[in-house]
Amino acid sequence: MEFNRRQILKYAGLGLALPAASPLLSACSNDKSGGSGDGSVKFEGWDYEAALVQQNLDNFTKTSKIKVNYTPITSAQYVQKVVAEFTGGGGPDALYVYDDSLASWVEGDYLQPLDGMAGVDEVYNAIYPGNATAMTYQGKRYGLPYYTDSNCLTYNADILAKAGITKPPASLEELEAQAIKIKKAGLLQYPIGVPAQLSDTWWSWVWALVFGSGGNMFDDQQAPIMNTTDTVVKDVFAWLQQAATKSKVIDPACLQLLAVPIDNAMKANRYAYTIGARYASRDYNDPTKSKAAGKIRMALVPSLDGQVHGTVSNTRLYALAKDTEVKDNAFKLLTYLGGLDANKQPYTAKFWFLQRGLGFAYKSMATDPEITASLKKFADPEIYAHLGEIAKPRNVLGVPWYTEFEIEMHKVVQGVLSNQTQPAAAVASLAQSVDTLKKKYN
Repeated sequence: MEFNRRQILKYAGLGLALPAASPLLSACSNDKSGGSGDGSVKFEGWDYEAALVQQNLDNFTKTSKIKVNYTPITSAQYVQKVVAEFTGGGGPDALYVYDDSLASWVEGDYLQPLDGMAGVDEVYNAIYPGNATAMTYQGKRYGLPYYTDSNCLTYNADILAKAGITKPPASLEELEAQAIKIKKAGLLQYPIGVPAQLSDTWWSWVWALVFGSGGNMFDDQQAPIMNTTDTVVKDVFAWLQQAATKSKVIDPACLQLLAVPIDNAMKANRYAYTIGARYASRDYNDPTKSKAAGKIRMALVPSLDGQVHGTVSNTRLYALAKDTEVKDNAFKLLTYLGGLDANKQPYTAKFWFLQRGLGFAYKSMATDPEITASLKKFADPEIYAHLGEIAKPRNVLGVPWYTEFEIEMHKVVQGVLSNQTQPAAAVASLAQSVDTLKKKYN
């Protein structure tokens, strides 16, 4: 079987190597994307809070008279399933998209740009620049924001206080020293937990540490710099290896842990620190779900030099299928979900924050009294807002091979944490992976 560039880019959306044959593809229908002829919109997303999604869609249908056929898809299978549907000709009209997938899905002819459509310019002027960048590919805008988040240091203030620690660490050296102090006090064997098993969001804490120290893995032309001009990545890897294998303050079980077990451990007072998304603090401080409720705080990501440099953001967006036959109705749905309402308010974005604490891309929401009052229940509004302001997306998301790079990066980080790969070899391996992937997609 021979593949041209376009076909290769389509398979890249799966995050997999080129298959000889795919059961997912063979299972797809050959029907074109589109409604059933009555103007209804076929809408798909991963299965986060599907009941709440349906509740919101029902409200849209009630006010617009547009029927929405909503299908939630298991998160672990979402990318593969949607790519398979589009490749087979039966994709949705409107859908959720990871910023990680945007480039390959545009190149795969799955999505259409939103430039020139009503209200799009207004939305992009109202959101954080990093979110606008994440939804833009080759100068064209492809989405309206679903939610965003940025990574922070989350810590258990009660555990720190028991060890005589009065404030969170500003540097990685200080983080390790505090963790050692907690360990020596007999409070926890492994004070730090991070989700180092492969998943769709595992990468976030690694990039947070790199951006937090003012570094990057790529320059603005997507050339790898982690092994040349930028020593931050190597130094962050060196710190990780030391904390995992010498001072042993990072839990070795993290190599097999996803985000949910880490969250559960934080809620059970089994870790003093983790690096993760801001929204998790809501659950951590929920007395109906967490033994650590009222003890969890968020702080800026510690850096190598103790100064504040930034953190990483992610952006989840609503997008419009290229081949939809109900474009007008599908775009009305996108506007309701990710845009501004008749009162110029981000209705659905506010709905998701108040319901589940999902991060928002709209700058005005940071000063909304209702948002601030809700936020105070689980976080310091000033720190929360500051994290949003200094967060930035990975500058390599605009290449179609990013998903495969992320898989290679996971192998490297696992090697660093397990002392199987030294930091210098790790950055060299990442740079070599980039060269290999560029040749594959050239």
